[in-house]
Amino acid sequence: MTMHAVQARRLSEFGERAVDVPITCSITRFGLRSARSLLPCYLDYRRLSEASRRLQPDGLLQWAFLLEHPRAWYSFSIWSGTPAFSAQVPDHIAVANRMFGRLAYEDDRGLELWTTKWRLVSVTNNLNWGDFNLRELITNDGLATSAD
Repeated sequence: MTMHAVQARRLSEFGERAVDVPITCSITRFGLRSARSLLPCYLDYRRLSEASRRLQPDGLLQWAFLLEHPRAWYSFSIWSGTPAFSAQVPDHIAVANRMFGRLAYEDDRGLELWTTKWRLVSVTNNLNWGDFNLRELITNDGLATSAD
């Protein structure tokens, strides 16, 4: 059995599996001043999604708009390597500038905006997300070797 076949089989088995991959998950949380800002934020997100489909930024694998509640949402993206969105999608700068006026602010804490980046270290067997095939990416593209 080939190494690829072994990795694919292991990632299909029930449970969590450690992986060694250069995949990064980026999460940005936007705390809004008002629930009325949510729709303009979502429309800007959709514009950037369309630009991303068109421009295909290097390394961007998948993304989503996640809603916490009407005054807070997250931008979630999965990247091969290090995220580099602003440099590759020029519309991002204009959208970011519009966003600042929508964000909640407290004098002692500043804007309610933060970003984290996480390295993918494990996955479960059910990697279904529409037509995005993370299992295939991990096992076929040489990005990973599965390790328990």
